[in-house]
Amino acid sequence: MKRFFLTAAFALAAASAAMADSHSGKQNAKRELSAPIIRLTPVIKMNADALALTAQQRADLQSWLATMPAKRKALEAEALQARAALRQAILAGAAKEERDALAQKVGAYEVQLVTMRGNCVDHWRSVLTADQFAQAILLMQSK
Repeated sequence: MKRFFLTAAFALAAASAAMADSHSGKQNAKRELSAPIIRLTPVIKMNADALALTAQQRADLQSWLATMPAKRKALEAEALQARAALRQAILAGAAKEERDALAQKVGAYEVQLVTMRGNCVDHWRSVLTADQFAQAILLMQSK
């Protein structure tokens, strides 16, 4: 129950921020989603030589890049659709129960996106050596 309220509160806060942005003329769809909690894969891709990736690690990187960004983008598209439905319900004066259900759905998508980023880090932690991983984190934090 506590998770429900936290998820709903987060979704409503995010929806409020999105509505404020749309009223101020900022209609960038990407901005409607929460900022990625971490972006490690692009750092690894841009620094493959500096990280001294092995042939096997480079193959893994190529495989990851061939599949995971598309999965993330598909999930982001679903999240944007859920946000649009919530926005429409708010504007149409839909019943609170309906808006709450839609807010829950928006929150669930945000949780999935954050979890997806965490899983990405876990993946790279398992593929890279401890030294490579530490260097990748330092490179990411320096940007």
